[in-house]
Amino acid sequence: MRLDGKVAVITGGGSGIGAATARAFVREGARVVLADIDEAAGAAVAGELREDGGVVDFLHADAADPAEIERVIGFAVDTHGTLDVLHNNHVAYEAGRVGDLTLNGFRRSLDVGLVSYWYAIKLALVPMLAAGRGSIVNTASVSGLAGDYGLGAYNVLKAGVVNLSRVTGIEYARKGIRCNAVCPGPIGTPPIDRLHDASPAVWEDIRDAIPMGRYGRAEEIANVVLFLASDEAAFVTGTHVVADGGLWAHSGMPPIGGLGPDF
Repeated sequence: MRLDGKVAVITGGGSGIGAATARAFVREGARVVLADIDEAAGAAVAGELREDGGVVDFLHADAADPAEIERVIGFAVDTHGTLDVLHNNHVAYEAGRVGDLTLNGFRRSLDVGLVSYWYAIKLALVPMLAAGRGSIVNTASVSGLAGDYGLGAYNVLKAGVVNLSRVTGIEYARKGIRCNAVCPGPIGTPPIDRLHDASPAVWEDIRDAIPMGRYGRAEEIANVVLFLASDEAAFVTGTHVVADGGLWAHSGMPPIGGLGPDF
Protein backbone atom coordinates (compact mmCIF):
# COMPACT_ATOMS: atom_id res chain seq x y z
CA MET A 1 0.00 0.00 0.00
CA ARG A 2 1.36 3.37 -1.06
CA LEU A 3 0.62 5.26 2.16
CA ASP A 4 0.92 2.43 4.65
CA GLY A 5 1.23 3.85 8.17
CA LYS A 6 1.35 7.46 6.98
CA VAL A 7 -0.59 10.18 8.81
CA ALA A 8 -2.52 12.59 6.60
CA VAL A 9 -4.60 15.72 7.13
CA ILE A 10 -7.21 16.50 4.47
CA THR A 11 -9.13 19.77 4.59
CA GLY A 12 -12.43 20.14 2.80
CA GLY A 13 -12.83 16.40 3.29
CA GLY A 14 -16.61 16.31 3.55
CA SER A 15 -17.36 16.10 -0.17
CA GLY A 16 -15.96 16.17 -3.68
CA ILE A 17 -12.22 15.92 -4.17
CA GLY A 18 -11.50 15.90 -0.43
CA ALA A 19 -13.83 12.99 0.28
CA ALA A 20 -12.53 11.06 -2.73
CA THR A 21 -8.96 11.67 -1.58
CA ALA A 22 -9.81 10.45 1.90
CA ARG A 23 -11.15 7.22 0.44
CA ALA A 24 -8.03 6.77 -1.68
CA PHE A 25 -5.70 7.48 1.23
CA VAL A 26 -7.49 5.05 3.56
CA ARG A 27 -7.48 2.40 0.84
CA GLU A 28 -3.71 2.84 0.61
CA GLY A 29 -3.15 2.47 4.37
CA ALA A 30 -3.05 6.04 5.69
CA ARG A 31 -4.40 7.22 9.01
CA VAL A 32 -6.50 10.26 8.14
CA VAL A 33 -7.68 13.38 9.93
CA LEU A 34 -10.51 15.03 8.00
CA ALA A 35 -11.53 18.65 8.49
CA ASP A 36 -14.50 20.46 7.02
CA ILE A 37 -16.83 23.34 7.85
CA ASP A 38 -19.78 21.08 6.97
CA GLU A 39 -20.00 18.97 10.11
CA ALA A 40 -22.69 16.58 8.88
CA ALA A 41 -20.93 15.83 5.59
CA GLY A 42 -17.49 15.42 7.16
CA ALA A 43 -18.76 13.17 9.93
CA ALA A 44 -20.60 11.04 7.37
CA VAL A 45 -17.45 10.49 5.28
CA ALA A 46 -15.40 9.67 8.36
CA GLY A 47 -18.06 7.26 9.61
CA GLU A 48 -18.22 5.50 6.25
CA LEU A 49 -14.46 5.03 6.18
CA ARG A 50 -14.33 3.79 9.77
CA GLU A 51 -16.98 1.21 8.93
CA ASP A 52 -14.66 -0.01 6.19
CA GLY A 53 -11.85 -0.41 8.73
CA GLY A 54 -10.09 2.91 8.22
CA VAL A 55 -8.42 4.92 10.97
CA VAL A 56 -10.18 8.24 10.47
CA ASP A 57 -10.99 11.22 12.67
CA PHE A 58 -13.18 14.16 11.74
CA LEU A 59 -12.88 17.70 13.09
CA HIS A 60 -15.34 20.47 12.37
CA ALA A 61 -13.21 23.46 11.39
CA ASP A 62 -13.47 26.84 9.69
CA ALA A 63 -10.38 27.57 7.60
CA ALA A 64 -11.00 31.31 7.98
CA ASP A 65 -9.98 30.99 11.64
CA PRO A 66 -6.24 30.43 12.21
CA ALA A 67 -6.98 28.87 15.61
CA GLU A 68 -9.05 26.20 13.87
CA ILE A 69 -6.15 25.34 11.57
CA GLU A 70 -3.87 25.11 14.58
CA ARG A 71 -6.34 22.76 16.24
CA VAL A 72 -6.51 20.43 13.23
CA ILE A 73 -2.75 20.14 12.73
CA GLY A 74 -2.19 19.88 16.49
CA PHE A 75 -4.78 17.11 16.79
CA ALA A 76 -3.12 15.06 14.06
CA VAL A 77 0.33 15.34 15.63
CA ASP A 78 -0.89 14.81 19.20
CA THR A 79 -2.97 11.79 18.23
CA HIS A 80 -0.61 10.07 15.84
CA GLY A 81 2.78 11.46 16.84
CA THR A 82 3.67 12.85 13.43
CA LEU A 83 2.30 14.25 10.17
CA ASP A 84 3.39 12.84 6.82
CA VAL A 85 0.90 14.34 4.35
CA LEU A 86 -1.05 17.58 4.22
CA HIS A 87 -3.70 18.00 1.55
CA ASN A 88 -5.05 21.56 1.50
CA ASN A 89 -8.35 21.32 -0.33
CA HIS A 90 -10.81 23.94 0.95
CA VAL A 91 -11.93 27.14 -0.75
CA ALA A 92 -14.43 29.99 -0.56
CA TYR A 93 -14.57 33.01 -2.84
CA GLU A 94 -16.69 35.90 -4.03
CA ALA A 95 -17.75 35.75 -7.66
CA GLY A 96 -18.17 38.73 -9.97
CA ARG A 97 -16.26 41.04 -12.26
CA VAL A 98 -13.08 42.48 -10.75
CA GLY A 99 -14.58 45.95 -10.51
CA ASP A 100 -17.69 44.65 -8.75
CA LEU A 101 -16.00 42.61 -6.03
CA THR A 102 -16.30 43.94 -2.50
CA LEU A 103 -13.23 44.65 -0.41
CA ASN A 104 -14.36 42.28 2.31
CA GLY A 105 -15.30 39.60 -0.22
CA PHE A 106 -11.94 39.76 -1.97
CA ARG A 107 -10.06 39.69 1.32
CA ARG A 108 -12.08 36.73 2.58
CA SER A 109 -11.46 34.89 -0.69
CA LEU A 110 -7.71 35.22 -0.20
CA ASP A 111 -7.89 34.49 3.53
CA VAL A 112 -9.79 31.23 3.08
CA GLY A 113 -8.35 30.08 -0.24
CA LEU A 114 -4.71 31.14 0.07
CA VAL A 115 -3.62 32.52 3.44
CA SER A 116 -5.05 29.50 5.24
CA TYR A 117 -3.12 27.19 2.89
CA TRP A 118 0.09 28.98 3.80
CA TYR A 119 -0.72 28.82 7.51
CA ALA A 120 -1.51 25.11 7.41
CA ILE A 121 1.77 24.54 5.56
CA LYS A 122 3.67 26.61 8.11
CA LEU A 123 2.26 24.49 10.95
CA ALA A 124 2.72 21.18 9.13
CA LEU A 125 6.36 21.95 8.41
CA VAL A 126 7.21 21.70 12.12
CA PRO A 127 6.55 17.93 12.49
CA MET A 128 7.71 17.27 8.93
CA LEU A 129 11.06 18.94 9.55
CA ALA A 130 11.44 16.99 12.78
CA ALA A 131 10.84 13.75 10.89
CA GLY A 132 12.92 14.74 7.87
CA ARG A 133 10.13 13.90 5.44
CA GLY A 134 6.70 14.98 4.29
CA SER A 135 4.48 15.68 1.31
CA ILE A 136 2.18 18.66 0.86
CA VAL A 137 -0.40 18.65 -1.92
CA ASN A 138 -2.44 21.79 -2.55
CA THR A 139 -5.61 21.88 -4.61
CA ALA A 140 -5.16 24.70 -7.12
CA SER A 141 -7.00 24.84 -10.45
CA VAL A 142 -6.56 25.48 -14.15
CA SER A 143 -8.20 28.76 -13.14
CA GLY A 144 -4.95 29.56 -11.38
CA LEU A 145 -3.11 29.23 -14.70
CA ALA A 146 -5.43 31.39 -16.82
CA GLY A 147 -8.31 33.82 -16.36
CA ASP A 148 -12.06 33.27 -16.27
CA TYR A 149 -14.85 35.80 -16.74
CA GLY A 150 -16.47 36.64 -13.42
CA LEU A 151 -14.07 34.60 -11.27
CA GLY A 152 -11.33 37.14 -10.60
CA ALA A 153 -10.95 36.42 -6.89
CA TYR A 154 -10.85 32.68 -7.55
CA ASN A 155 -8.27 33.17 -10.32
CA VAL A 156 -6.03 35.22 -8.04
CA LEU A 157 -6.19 32.89 -5.05
CA LYS A 158 -5.59 29.76 -7.13
CA ALA A 159 -2.65 31.41 -8.91
CA GLY A 160 -1.29 32.11 -5.44
CA VAL A 161 -1.72 28.45 -4.49
CA VAL A 162 0.31 27.41 -7.55
CA ASN A 163 3.21 29.69 -6.68
CA LEU A 164 2.99 28.94 -2.95
CA SER A 165 3.48 25.30 -3.92
CA ARG A 166 6.47 26.18 -6.07
CA VAL A 167 8.30 28.21 -3.44
CA THR A 168 7.56 25.73 -0.64
CA GLY A 169 8.81 22.94 -2.86
CA ILE A 170 12.15 24.55 -3.60
CA GLU A 171 12.76 25.92 -0.11
CA TYR A 172 12.31 22.57 1.63
CA ALA A 173 13.54 20.20 -1.08
CA ARG A 174 16.77 19.44 0.79
CA LYS A 175 14.87 18.74 4.00
CA GLY A 176 13.00 15.76 2.57
CA ILE A 177 9.73 17.68 2.19
CA ARG A 178 7.92 17.94 -1.13
CA CYS A 179 5.16 20.37 -2.08
CA ASN A 180 3.08 20.28 -5.24
CA ALA A 181 -0.24 21.51 -6.58
CA VAL A 182 -2.93 19.68 -8.49
CA CYS A 183 -4.83 21.80 -11.00
CA PRO A 184 -8.21 20.27 -11.77
CA GLY A 185 -10.46 21.45 -14.53
CA PRO A 186 -14.25 21.32 -14.12
CA ILE A 187 -15.06 18.37 -11.87
CA GLY A 188 -18.47 16.90 -11.11
CA THR A 189 -18.54 18.04 -7.48
CA PRO A 190 -21.48 19.66 -5.58
CA PRO A 191 -20.87 23.20 -6.98
CA ILE A 192 -21.04 21.85 -10.52
CA ASP A 193 -24.17 19.88 -9.63
CA ARG A 194 -25.77 23.09 -8.34
CA LEU A 195 -24.79 24.87 -11.56
CA HIS A 196 -26.52 22.12 -13.55
CA ASP A 197 -29.71 22.70 -11.61
CA ALA A 198 -29.53 26.51 -11.78
CA SER A 199 -28.19 27.04 -15.31
CA PRO A 200 -28.26 23.84 -17.39
CA ALA A 201 -27.25 25.69 -20.58
CA VAL A 202 -24.09 27.06 -18.92
CA TRP A 203 -23.36 23.60 -17.49
CA GLU A 204 -23.55 22.17 -20.99
CA ASP A 205 -21.35 24.94 -22.45
CA ILE A 206 -18.62 24.19 -19.90
CA ARG A 207 -18.85 20.47 -20.55
CA ASP A 208 -18.63 21.00 -24.30
CA ALA A 209 -15.54 23.22 -23.91
CA ILE A 210 -13.62 20.28 -22.42
CA PRO A 211 -11.88 18.35 -25.22
CA MET A 212 -12.81 15.03 -23.58
CA GLY A 213 -16.44 16.13 -23.70
CA ARG A 214 -17.23 15.42 -20.06
CA TYR A 215 -16.68 16.67 -16.54
CA GLY A 216 -13.97 15.03 -14.51
CA ARG A 217 -14.71 12.78 -11.56
CA ALA A 218 -13.51 13.52 -8.05
CA GLU A 219 -11.85 10.10 -7.93
CA GLU A 220 -9.72 11.02 -10.94
CA ILE A 221 -8.29 14.01 -9.10
CA ALA A 222 -7.86 11.98 -5.92
CA ASN A 223 -5.65 9.58 -7.86
CA VAL A 224 -3.38 12.49 -8.83
CA VAL A 225 -3.24 13.66 -5.20
CA LEU A 226 -2.44 10.10 -4.11
CA PHE A 227 0.45 9.91 -6.55
CA LEU A 228 1.88 13.26 -5.41
CA ALA A 229 1.50 12.29 -1.75
CA SER A 230 3.18 8.92 -2.16
CA ASP A 231 6.82 7.94 -2.51
CA GLU A 232 6.12 7.18 -6.17
CA ALA A 233 6.50 10.95 -6.66
CA ALA A 234 9.76 11.09 -4.70
CA PHE A 235 11.46 13.28 -7.34
CA VAL A 236 8.46 15.55 -7.93
CA THR A 237 8.35 18.86 -6.08
CA GLY A 238 7.59 22.52 -6.67
CA THR A 239 5.33 21.87 -9.63
CA HIS A 240 1.70 21.57 -10.62
CA VAL A 241 -0.11 18.70 -12.32
CA VAL A 242 -3.00 19.60 -14.61
CA ALA A 243 -5.94 17.18 -14.74
CA ASP A 244 -8.63 18.83 -16.84
CA GLY A 245 -9.60 16.65 -19.78
CA GLY A 246 -7.46 18.78 -22.09
CA LEU A 247 -9.15 22.11 -21.28
CA TRP A 248 -5.97 24.09 -20.57
CA ALA A 249 -4.29 22.68 -23.70
CA HIS A 250 -6.85 24.41 -25.91
CA SER A 251 -6.10 27.96 -27.04
CA GLY A 252 -9.76 28.92 -26.95
CA MET A 253 -9.97 29.49 -30.70
CA PRO A 254 -13.08 28.06 -32.40
CA PRO A 255 -12.59 25.13 -34.79
CA ILE A 256 -11.02 26.20 -38.08
CA GLY A 257 -12.38 24.67 -41.25
CA GLY A 258 -14.91 22.66 -39.27
CA LEU A 259 -12.16 20.54 -37.71
CA GLY A 260 -13.50 20.28 -34.20
CA PRO A 261 -13.20 17.61 -31.50
CA ASP A 262 -15.84 15.34 -33.07
CA PHE A 263 -15.01 13.39 -36.20
